[in-house]
Amino acid sequence: MSNIVPVNIQVPAHLAGRVGVPSVLGAALTGGLSSGQTFPKISIKASRFRIKEGDTETVLESTTLDVVVVGANPRLSKTWYAKQWDANAEPVAPDCFSLDGVSPDPESEDPQNDLCASCPHSAWGSKVTPTGQKVKACSDKKRLAVVAADDASGPVYLLEVTPAALKGLNQYQKELAVRGIPPEIVKTRVSFDTDASFPKLKFTFGGFLEADVQEVVDGLFGSEQVNEITGETLRTPVAVPKIAAPAPVAPKPAVKAAAPVEEPAPAPAPAQAAAPKRGFGASKAAAAAPAAAPAAKPAPAKAAPAPSAEAATSLADEIAALVGEVSADDA
Repeated sequence: MSNIVPVNIQVPAHLAGRVGVPSVLGAALTGGLSSGQTFPKISIKASRFRIKEGDTETVLESTTLDVVVVGANPRLSKTWYAKQWDANAEPVAPDCFSLDGVSPDPESEDPQNDLCASCPHSAWGSKVTPTGQKVKACSDKKRLAVVAADDASGPVYLLEVTPAALKGLNQYQKELAVRGIPPEIVKTRVSFDTDASFPKLKFTFGGFLEADVQEVVDGLFGSEQVNEITGETLRTPVAVPKIAAPAPVAPKPAVKAAAPVEEPAPAPAPAQAAAPKRGFGASKAAAAAPAAAPAAKPAPAKAAPAPSAEAATSLADEIAALVGEVSADDA
């Protein structure tokens, strides 16, 4: 968490009731703005596995990864770029994309059509590759959520299977299904097809999961984190409601303005009572404590017990009388 807003911030008593309540203005401020990717991704740029976390990219030495698939979007996602792909260009977000393959995502910068099915860019032959092959201008991808087979309780990554590798993924799943093996109980070995001139993934069986790993994996299925990565979380266009000025606002300022004037002394006392514990007010509290000590010193007045002298005299007389009686008895 950043320190843009202090973590241990104290909310004034008169605003406490408005904290934690949905804000119309807050929704309007973020409306139409991208929240950005908040989870790590496995990139296959230049046929090398790269871990992208925020602005950091780490190139892995290994060209083979053993993963466990913990989630997959049942639909194909789609991405469309207005400019032609350039291997040397910096990666940028697609101009139009869809996580469910039904309609453009609310965060698409330049939506091309209301529905993906009827979009011209989604038709075969809408793009011709440098080799003369007809393909879709809007690419189909499969979004997978995976974890490292040797660290299932670690980060959950997004792995996007590109169009060229979709057939291989489908074949891998069919091979497992024929043997009655569900993909969630095995390690899936992901590597690169060395026969391809571009980054293309291959999927093969990597072994069964250990009992402790299986327990962790089972807890990830259907989780909010996994659904966010696969794109299955409900995403609706942000509706920016009108911000109506509440009628009560007019009277409240007047009352609040009068309160500080009528209660100048009480206001500082409670408000600064908490502040002193963390700030400069603490010294003031310390100064107030010694002032109270002198008031307690009147106690010495108890040392002037005139009546106690009389009590002492009477006690002495009683003792003398008692002694006299004892002497008389001895005589």
